[in-house]
Amino acid sequence: MDSLVDALSSQAAPWWAVPVSMVVGVLLGVFATRRGRGAPAQAPAAPADPQVRSIYVRFLAATDTAHNSIVAVDSHALAEADLEQALESDDPHLKALARSIVDLDGMVNELRILAPAPVVDSAVEFFGFVTDSTMDGVHDCDDFRARYTARKSTLVDAIRDSHGQRKIRAR
Repeated sequence: MDSLVDALSSQAAPWWAVPVSMVVGVLLGVFATRRGRGAPAQAPAAPADPQVRSIYVRFLAATDTAHNSIVAVDSHALAEADLEQALESDDPHLKALARSIVDLDGMVNELRILAPAPVVDSAVEFFGFVTDSTMDGVHDCDDFRARYTARKSTLVDAIRDSHGQRKIRAR
């Protein structure tokens, strides 16, 4: 083989076949190895800070108190009372409702600082729903309960998801 033309046209394997076949072999090996392997396991979510868990529990308890009070209070009384009057009211349901709204407001602010964004978004939406319901009153208790339960479930799902836990309800 005196020339390049002779080398490339001879019956012997060309000089570039060895490096190319090595590269192709390595790529096929990497592809086969990765294809046989499952998705990388994600690290389990860190357990929630006890302070944050406490806020979650207190928030849900306060929303339940507000829910029960909203249903129990006359919608005309809700429309006429402002927050300060409700806090000083003789009506225990109205007073409990006002106290829970004040507590929820504080807890939403704590969550804004400590909780992950999806939890904060869900808590703020839930808090808005509860406060809007206190201003408007409840005329259809069944509809209110259904919407309340849906928002509560959304918040619980966001909390569970932020800790890598399975959601409770089917979507």
